Amino acid sequence: MHYIYTNNMISNFLNKIICGDTEQLIKELSNNSINLIVTSPPYFGCRVYGNETLGREENPLEYIINLLKYTIEFKRVLHKEGSFYLNIGDIYFGTKGFSRNKGNYARKTDKHYFEHKIVKPDGKYLQYKQLLMLPERIAIGMQEQGWMLRNKIIWEKPNPVPSYSSDRRYPVYEHIFHFVKSRKYFFDLEIAKKLNNHRDIYRNGIEPFKEHQASFPVSLIKPLILTTSKENDIIFDPFMGSGTTAVAAIETKRSFIGFEINEEFCQIADKRIKESEVKIRYTLNLV
Repeated sequence: MHYIYTNNMISNFLNKIICGDTEQLIKELSNNSINLIVTSPPYFGCRVYGNETLGREENPLEYIINLLKYTIEFKRVLHKEGSFYLNIGDIYFGTKGFSRNKGNYARKTDKHYFEHKIVKPDGKYLQYKQLLMLPERIAIGMQEQGWMLRNKIIWEKPNPVPSYSSDRRYPVYEHIFHFVKSRKYFFDLEIAKKLNNHRDIYRNGIEPFKEHQASFPVSLIKPLILTTSKENDIIFDPFMGSGTTAVAAIETKRSFIGFEINEEFCQIADKRIKESEVKIRYTLNLV
């Protein structure tokens, strides 16, 4: 396990999972020092992983405000030719996630939704059954910060976590926003075409990893890394979770930096990364 809090030399962060609060840790990263950011922050009103606070606000508008505090810092540390991929999901107001699901549709994390206090409905934006459009509101807030939105990617899931309701269609996709901070940035369209990753709709199954039920799959992240970064570039995930982004970086010959507030997930990710490194060395006949 790696615990680093006070050194602003980026070499001290490279290829490590740093256990701590991203809001504080990111201050140690220099301006324009990161080539690519790929992350999926905690969603509003969903699972409780440990000691996190983002996503547990009572009002969804407060969640947007808090998340935008992070994105302005991400813009500072991102290289002028870098990219930022933000995976974010939406939620219906008043149902506390999917806690109404029963039987085959029940989730083992339902109790997390019941424990989440939410503001009272106002009959307008905050209405029961209302889809809150949080991803779009966050994206618009980032545009106000000066970010440039290049793609609104649809991640279609052939095996979505059940979200049953008798009076609406089943949600089977999430957003992945591709942001940049300048008009000139690195993007390899030819590689994207070879990977069949050149269209703005991806079909990729979910792959929960051990105790982290909301991890995104390595197979989803690797094409993003390959098309918008070069070998040995630095890939940063400020909400590292189970280590998916780090594993994808290792497998594509990039460096990584990961922040994660949950100590259990830091341990899981650290072990997963070491196993991935051993696997690669074995494949290359280095062990």
